[in-house]
Parts: sequence; structure tokens; C-alpha cells
Amino acid sequence: MRKPNIWIGFFVNAYQNRLGRSELNLLSGIEISEKWSTGIFGFVTSQWNSLDENDDGFRDVPIGEGYALHNRWDFEGDKMEAKFGVNAHLNEKLGGQIGTTIDDPSLGYGVLLQNEHIDIYSKTGFFGKSPSQSLGIVSNWKLQKLNGYFGNRNFYGLEKRGYLNLIYDDYIKTLDHKVKMGLSYTYIDITQVVDSIDLSRIENIPGVFGEYTFMGQRLTTVLGLRYDYHFLYGQQFVPRAHLKYKVSPLTDLRLTTGKGWRVPNYLLDNVSLLANSFTWIPDPNILPEVSWNAGGSVFQEFSIFDNDASITIDYYRTWFENQLVVDRENDLIQFQNQENESFSNSLQAELSIEPIDNFIFRVAYKYLDVKARYGGVLQNKVMIPKHRGFMNAAYQTKNKRWDFDVTLSIFGKARLAESFNSNKAFSEVFPKLNTQITYRTKKMEFYLGGENLTNYKQENPIVDPQNPFGSSFDATRAWGPIIGYNLYFGIRFAIAKSKE
Repeated sequence: MRKPNIWIGFFVNAYQNRLGRSELNLLSGIEISEKWSTGIFGFVTSQWNSLDENDDGFRDVPIGEGYALHNRWDFEGDKMEAKFGVNAHLNEKLGGQIGTTIDDPSLGYGVLLQNEHIDIYSKTGFFGKSPSQSLGIVSNWKLQKLNGYFGNRNFYGLEKRGYLNLIYDDYIKTLDHKVKMGLSYTYIDITQVVDSIDLSRIENIPGVFGEYTFMGQRLTTVLGLRYDYHFLYGQQFVPRAHLKYKVSPLTDLRLTTGKGWRVPNYLLDNVSLLANSFTWIPDPNILPEVSWNAGGSVFQEFSIFDNDASITIDYYRTWFENQLVVDRENDLIQFQNQENESFSNSLQAELSIEPIDNFIFRVAYKYLDVKARYGGVLQNKVMIPKHRGFMNAAYQTKNKRWDFDVTLSIFGKARLAESFNSNKAFSEVFPKLNTQITYRTKKMEFYLGGENLTNYKQENPIVDPQNPFGSSFDATRAWGPIIGYNLYFGIRFAIAKSKE
């Protein structure tokens, strides 16, 4: 979403990896006049190689193609500005057993996903007497279709969405006190069908909102309130507050709290759970998910080895008044509304230092405690590791010709759903090592990289792959890398924007 007037004249990125994925990215920005500019983005990708490195008869990576086109226009006038464009993409992926095809699903257990998307958007602003006074109109119109199958189980989704937002910005007496207010309207016509379950609906949601911002020398405060009325599910009040306090020139303290809500589309959000023979038990009484969040962060800068360094600590807690939980215990897929039971705690600490010029070292730790009621017991959500570690080292030579980057991630144990067909209760601790080297010339960049260089692979990610239509088959218990190491290379080429 770069602005066209700051894009380079032409840019291309070509990519290839050892697994059989090819990519081509194109960017171009054109200044038509002092006020008009346009940008074009094109993308094509193909996964053309069917891989089965663990010899279980199933593709390790889905094959298929993807295409995307984005055209954006910008107008910057004296009294108004406008941005509008169109974004479209199409992709098709085929997984499942080796030998299956899109045209003949009867050849085995095939997995097909077809996605078609187009949206048209606009943002228009009219300026008042001062730079901080404006009226904005934002709109988005979207059409998306998603359909496919897992073996003999089918799904279909179609979404028609319209969004309109009017925003007025102004200030009270001084620029330290800013206000924002407006109206919004959202229309959603969604069709979602999985097997014989149909949860289609039409939503109309008008809303009104207001926001106040105070910007002092040390304290910045944002207070907001929003009111939505959903024609199917009633009203929602959504308050929020953000505070940033500069304790010292090197220390920032941030606090935030607020409410969020949404109507879940839990059939299409969980179509990957069709990759087994388990019965789906939907909750016909769909309710909005309502959550509250509170937390804060501390950011501290300091010097070490005569270079800049920083440490950041974040903590957030989210609790749900209501959440639609996907219960996968005991080889059933149950969707349940749970009131005042589910929550999550998130803690992250990150240290960044520059021991020598142009060499940056980062280390981070993340703790996630996500719980809800599964199988009638309050316990951790499946597939989410409680502990994660991260280390990154990046170096750029003084002439900026070479970049070196190494990243090591450590994933802790994650709880797995109880199953009659598997006695494995937790995933394993595993590492993931990635690296990349980039060399630059005046107009070109060449890069070479590797992923999962420790070659870690989850053994037997599919339960009973020899009988994909049997009662024990389950392809939804993959918690780690299925394939081993990956190597890739690419070329970036740029032509600078004309100065004329």
C-alpha cells in the first residue's frame, strides 16, 4: 500500500526455492502531474512441484497458482485529497494425496481451495481553515468467494460487503486538544455452507463514534467511545483509552484498555478442520464475541558499547464476556458459546543492542497463557505454545553492499486435543533457524537464504494416512514443520523514478 508518488519508477522481485515455489512481484509508480499519481502492483506465484518427503502419500505443500493486481490512484489538491483503487486476487491450491487432480476428485483424497477476491476502496478528504480541520469519507466494497473440498466433504463461502465511514477532525482552542467524530455503516451478506450446515445471514450495522486526543509535553491521552447497532444482535458500546507518558527522554510508559466485539464466521474460519472424519456440532445460536483488553508496556533506551540499545516489556490480558470456542476434544468438532470463562495473558520482553556499528542483536521471550473450557475442563487452547524464544543478528557492511541476517526461534510445548486415535498429549519443543545474505549493486540486489536449517521435521503429522476415508484419519494435528530445510534465492531490480 505504498503511496504512488514516493514509489520508484519500476521494481521487480523474482524468487525461487528448492521446494518448487516461483514468485514474481512488480511495482511501478507514475506521477502523472503535480496532483495526480498512480501505482500498479502485480504478483504471480506458482507451486509446481508435488512433494512427499515423508513418504506418507500426501503432498507436503499444496500445488497451485496465485495472481494479484492492485491499482491505486492519488490526488492531492489544495483543498482536498483523494485516494482510490481496486485490489483483486485469485488463487487455487490443491493438496491431499499425490495423484489427485482438480478435475477428478475420485482419484483419492484431494483437498481443494479456490479463492476469488475483489475490492474497490476510496478515501476522500476535504480540508478546513486549518490543517487539523478536515472531513473525510472512507468507503470499501468487497466481493469474495471461497469454495473447495476435503475428500468428500465440501464447503462454500460468498461474502458481499459494503463499508462507509464519515470522519470529522478538528481541535479545541489549541492543537493539543484534538477531536474526531463520525458515522459508519456496514452491510454484510455472507453465505457459509459446510457439508449440510448452512449459517448464512445478512447484517446491517450503523454506528457512531467520537475520540478525544490530548498531546502534552510528556503525556499523550486518547479516549474513544463507539456505539454500534446490529440489526440482528442489538447494540454494542465500545470504549477505549490509550495513555503514553514520557517518564524521561529515554523512558516511555504506555497503558491501554478497551473493548472489542465481532460476529464470528466460525464455519469458514475453521474449514481446515474438515481434514478428518469427525462430526461437526455447530451452535445454532450465534452470539457476538465480546472481549475486554487491558495492559501496558515499558520502553527503555540506554547505551552500551557506546551504541544505542533498548529493552521493551509488554503485558496484556484479554477476557471474554462471550466467546465462540472450537472444542476439538475426543474426535469431535464442537462450537460452543462460553460466557465469562475464556481469557488470555500475554507477556513479552525484548532486548536490542548494537555492540558494534551496523551490527544489531535482538533477543526476545514470549509467554502466552490462553485458556477456555475444552472437554468440560478449563484448560489451555490447543496448538499454542506457552513459551517462545527468539534471537536475531543482523549486520550491514559499511559500504551497504552486504546484508547478513540470522534468526533462531524456539517453540515450546503446546497442548494437543485429546483423541482416541493418538496418545500424544503435547507437541515437542523445536527450533527454527533462518538466514539470508543480500548483495547490492547500484540497480540490483541478489539474495540467498535458508529456512528451517536445523532440518527439524514432525514425524507422522497425519494419523492413519493409509485410510483417508476411515474413522481414524486426522490431518489436523500438524504442530511443526512437515518438510525439512528450504533454500531460496532471488533478484531485485529497480529503476529510479524520473526527476522530470
